[in-house]
Amino acid sequence: MKKIYKLLTVGSVLSILVGCGGDEGLNDDTSIRDYSGFFTALPEQAIYPENNPYSKEKSDLGELLFWDPILSGNQNVSCASCHHPKFGWADGRAFSIGSDGIGLGPDRHGDEVTPIHSPTVMNVAFTGISVDTNTDNFTSGPYFWDLRADTLEEQAIGPIKNKIEMLGYNFHEDEIMTEVINRLSANDEYVDLFEQAFANEESINKEVINEKNIAKALATFQRKITTSNSRFDKFLNGQTDAFSETEIIGLNTFIDGGCVTCHSGPMLADNLIREDEKIIDSLDAVRTPSLRNITKTAPYMQDGSRDTLARAISIYEDRDDIGVSVGEDDFTGLEIFLRTLDASVYSHIPARVPSGLPVGGDINQ
Repeated sequence: MKKIYKLLTVGSVLSILVGCGGDEGLNDDTSIRDYSGFFTALPEQAIYPENNPYSKEKSDLGELLFWDPILSGNQNVSCASCHHPKFGWADGRAFSIGSDGIGLGPDRHGDEVTPIHSPTVMNVAFTGISVDTNTDNFTSGPYFWDLRADTLEEQAIGPIKNKIEMLGYNFHEDEIMTEVINRLSANDEYVDLFEQAFANEESINKEVINEKNIAKALATFQRKITTSNSRFDKFLNGQTDAFSETEIIGLNTFIDGGCVTCHSGPMLADNLIREDEKIIDSLDAVRTPSLRNITKTAPYMQDGSRDTLARAISIYEDRDDIGVSVGEDDFTGLEIFLRTLDASVYSHIPARVPSGLPVGGDINQ
């Protein structure tokens, strides 16, 4: 029985070659096969759950909250501090700097360092989707590297209550949401925005600014950040001339080498926990991540030691010690195939946020 290995990279490429084998180049097969058993195209539209349906007002509110440091304990950090469009909606770091951080991406500095890399929020609307998912009844999730949050709404609140990420040390995690709600409720613009966003979901006589609605707004915005219509999606949808022969070779190698053991479906991820050696003290194992838009989320590997996708792939040459081995002749084709997963992505940055605080927090040095 083939042993499944835990992800060795806590960032983007992670275990792209888990399960691959062969000391020589696996193949030079340029034939176009039936790939439907392994992959389907990413849905063209985000999927919203029944208990949090889409509205423009809610999404717009969520976007402002995502960029507004008013949600953090010291009002200096926002969701965008670690999930910025400039870095593929991640932060370009091996480990993120949170509640005392200043600056953006690799230039960010501070003492509060997360124990694990910030994953991208691209395509979170599709987390957990598989080739046989009925999208009419699909609810995305679970989330976080250890899958502890069942829904995106639950995940959205987590960093606000985390001392290292957004909370800081001036409030207890049991106090911060009351503080945030009070701040938002004292802001006339936010009061209007919440009432507009939840007019059809909440009685106007209820306190519309609450933890549940903050989570709903943040999740609704994040579901907007999708990367559908890549060349890979076009290829799967029958536009076979979207791929070059080298890209087809890379795709066939990806399958024949066993990479699809973990990286399959529309997201090229099964979103399951991979267990083997511990990589950090706080987590026993981590989930399989998506490979979508992988070129936008460097650096790679757990410690950020691989700065390019090519170097990340090359580490798996003749790695029989971890059950992973591809020949050097396979590297180019695999990298070229993975680059077909790139697609354009929403990257708007608000000019201002209702709190009047710096957009994104202390991200500009």
